[in-house]
Order: sequence, then C-alpha cells, then structure tokens
Amino acid sequence: MTGYLVAVSLSCLVGIAELVSRYRDRPMSLVRVPSTWAYVLINGGAGAASLLLMHTFGWRFGVSSPAVAGATQVLVASLGSMMVFRSAVFTVRVGDEDVAVGPSTLLQSLLAAADRGVDRMQASTRAQSAGKIMEDVSFKRAQLALPTYCLGLLQNVSAEDQQALRTAVDALAASEMTDRQKALNLGLLLMNIAGPDVLEAAVKTLAREIKGTGDLPELPAPRDGARPEPRPAPGPDRQR
Repeated sequence: MTGYLVAVSLSCLVGIAELVSRYRDRPMSLVRVPSTWAYVLINGGAGAASLLLMHTFGWRFGVSSPAVAGATQVLVASLGSMMVFRSAVFTVRVGDEDVAVGPSTLLQSLLAAADRGVDRMQASTRAQSAGKIMEDVSFKRAQLALPTYCLGLLQNVSAEDQQALRTAVDALAASEMTDRQKALNLGLLLMNIAGPDVLEAAVKTLAREIKGTGDLPELPAPRDGARPEPRPAPGPDRQR
C-alpha cells in the first residue's frame, strides 16, 4: 500500500507542478477550478495503474532484493506513466496544424479546460488589481523603469521570459493606444511574471518617477517676436 501512495503522490506532484508553472501570479486560484483536480487525479491514477500492472506481471527489472525491487517499481511506475500519458501515437494534419492523437490528447483537453476556468475566475480580479496598482502611472515614464525594477526584484526569471516581456513592452510602446491603456496592459504583463504583490511594491517604490503626465505641457508660441518665458522647473521645491 505504501508503494501505491508514493507512486500516486509523485504522479500528482508532476501534474501540480505543470499547472503551477502556467499560473505563476496566483497559483492558489487553481484550487477552486474542478478541471485542475481532474488533471491531477488522472496523473495520480496513471501512476497507480502502472504500479498495479508491474505487480500483476511480476516485473522486477532484474533486481533480486524485494525492497530494492519495490522501490524500482514505484519509480518506474511514476516516471513511466508520466511519459506514456504525455506521448502521442500518431499525428494528424488538420488544416494548418498538426494534431497529436494519443494519451496526451486527454491531458491537453484537461489543461485547456483548466486554462479557461482559471481565466474566467481571475479576469475580474486581475482587472481590478491592475486598475488599482497602475492608477496615475504614466506608461511613457514607466515602460523602461518599471519592468527593469520588477525583473531586478525577482531572481529566477528565465532569459526567455525576460525577452518575451521586452518584446511585448516594445509592441505596446509602438501601438496607438492611449497612455492609460498602455499602462494598464503593462501592469497585466508584469503581473503575469511578478504577481500583483511584487508589482504593487515596485510601483510604490517608483511612484515619484513613474506617476504623473509623461511630458510637461507645451508653452504657447511667442507673439510679435517676443522671447518665450523660461519654463519653470518641475517639482514643489523650485524657488519662487
């Protein structure tokens, strides 16, 4: 019985790790989505079924010691079920895409269901969080400083994720959206990597540098050849 518990636990941990890696900003929200439990339980059931087959057919993998053979069976059952359930028997061309047919199709369907469930559950919360955190933030002032600071606060962001973030921020900067719309989308991008708590702390730290209008207002054009008055220095501490 202990061997089955270990095999099921290892298989379930693989499913949990795969789901958590997809929802790094709020992984605890997965608990409330039924399809995520189905995904984890199918992984665990695959490990138990594999171990049952090994016991039924007496597969000992050339090991004579009962204790070592039992441990080997548990590890092979856990790792083997993971590979089998993520494999494809053959690939079918559907339109412009290659569709894998096999055990992996079931897991991909459950992952897609989990994606939709989590997205629907988090959408309103993420919208409220982004609006609150990015309030009065200027995209023009924050597009370089805020992502750089958030990445500096985190120590384990992969190079691929950093490059994807830079590409997305550059696309935002080149878009025709308003500064407010760009700032909200920047907040959502950073929440995907850092989470709302880190983003809120970063915005509070950089508030003086990234909040407010992006540019100083333009002075009216001079009339009759008069020289324009010098622009006052920004900030409350300028001399009067």
